[in-house]
Amino acid sequence: MKKTVKGRWRLAVALGVVATLGISGCGLNEDNGSSSGSSADSVLRIGTTTDVSNFNPLQSLSKTDSWILNAMYPHLLRIDENAKKAPELAKEYRYEDDGKTAVFDLRDDFKWTDGQPVVAEDVKFSAEMIMKYKLGNVAAKLTWVESIEAPDATTVRFRLSQPYAPFAEGVGFWMSIVPKHIFENAGDLSKFPNDSNWVGAGPFVLDSMTKGQRYVMKRNENYPLAPEGKAAVSQVEYRVYPDVNTMMLALRNGDIDMMGTPVPVSAAKTFENDDKIKLEKVGALGFAHLTYNMKNEYLADQEVRQALSMAVDTKAIISAVLQGDGQQMAGPISPVFSDYDNTEIQPYPFDPAGAKAKLTAAGYKDANNDGFFDELNFGVACDQSNANITRVVQLFRESAAQAGIKLENECVERNTFLTRTKNGEYDIDASQWGVFDNPMDQLRSTYLSSNPGGINYNLLESPEMDALINDAAGTTDPEAFKTKIKNIDKVVHEQAYLTPLYVENFRFAYNASKFTGFVPSPSDLLGMVTAYSLAQVTPVQ
Repeated sequence: MKKTVKGRWRLAVALGVVATLGISGCGLNEDNGSSSGSSADSVLRIGTTTDVSNFNPLQSLSKTDSWILNAMYPHLLRIDENAKKAPELAKEYRYEDDGKTAVFDLRDDFKWTDGQPVVAEDVKFSAEMIMKYKLGNVAAKLTWVESIEAPDATTVRFRLSQPYAPFAEGVGFWMSIVPKHIFENAGDLSKFPNDSNWVGAGPFVLDSMTKGQRYVMKRNENYPLAPEGKAAVSQVEYRVYPDVNTMMLALRNGDIDMMGTPVPVSAAKTFENDDKIKLEKVGALGFAHLTYNMKNEYLADQEVRQALSMAVDTKAIISAVLQGDGQQMAGPISPVFSDYDNTEIQPYPFDPAGAKAKLTAAGYKDANNDGFFDELNFGVACDQSNANITRVVQLFRESAAQAGIKLENECVERNTFLTRTKNGEYDIDASQWGVFDNPMDQLRSTYLSSNPGGINYNLLESPEMDALINDAAGTTDPEAFKTKIKNIDKVVHEQAYLTPLYVENFRFAYNASKFTGFVPSPSDLLGMVTAYSLAQVTPVQ
């Protein structure tokens, strides 16, 4: 691929860009005295519905984990408000050796909160520990790394076994950089909880926590990506609420200053007459989907998966759940990636009668004439805090019944849901990907059988898919690469490994009378609370 040759994929980076660039146990109307006023002592309170489940940034996957840990541990790159990669710790990157070496040049003004500089050895150590212990979803992105070099404090070279087009952007965006001088003393990092005495280099560092209630972060007095060299707000506090509705009430009452979780479309209008509350609209880097567990003997049948795809009235779901503010998908590649989305494939038509005929032809029976096929009874797991997805599950159950397929709602608390999906303890997974920063990494993470620490929730083990993915990943010609991605898009659609539902827009609510200056990023996971965004926020005087 021409862009992998030295200089062609170099980021146009300039330092000047950066410089200019329920609570379950807490009540409402509590302790809000310092959430406005001077920037010297301002506190920004953010609502969430989930506790931190893992404080080790090298292996955490949960949304609230990411919000807090990304504010503490820098990444090489970030995604800007236009879904493009932008510099963070790295000033720039380039490829050498015909794409087999990725080189990052680092800034020299990041410091850990204990005063140590952030250096190339920290990057090298972070990557090597992820590879050694196969930590998190970054491990898959480092599969082809043969060696890592840090010849000086600001240069890191990743030597690859073969060219991999999205390597630098994928690793740069996803990998947290941890302080080597702290983490190297922790032993086995797959067992390191990192749940106290935090040392970070982001705009904020965790100071204290009360599970089920709040996470208090103090300002890092040296954060070079903030306009004044440090964030304007002195403290960020995440408050845990049991559900989004309670969180919305807390925002109205002034108990929090913003919602980290998107506002459901159906509820957005309730803020329209509130002069203090502003809604910010951002796009999605993920999409809602139904994923089928291939270890279930019936869901392993392509005919059943296709019938289920025909039993989902996606247009009605978009109308009812998103009030029409969403785009239907056909394959697993979002239309956000227009170069790779195979527009020749079409979504399965909503046709419950056709689905029933397909299953009958495949030999499935309704012996007791109760209207349901005897073997086709599935549970649908979801995160009960996601109001849109819980509604999707209800509508899916009703439409699938028309096709003779009985579904049971298995929506549970988020961390329980994440544990179940990670362990494959479900039949059908109804959920929403948060962030896919490029199609190749997405396909490798979700379908490659050998993917360590990934999100292959299908539990798919397909030699055909492995071959297609590995072949595309090593293709450096841009046009051939696009063609291969589109072909995988088609194969996944034909196999109906998942039923893509929609790409939606997200709305984030905050109290504009108290704070301003957020820099939103696409996706519900990133939204308004990225490290860079929080570092730009200023109190309204």
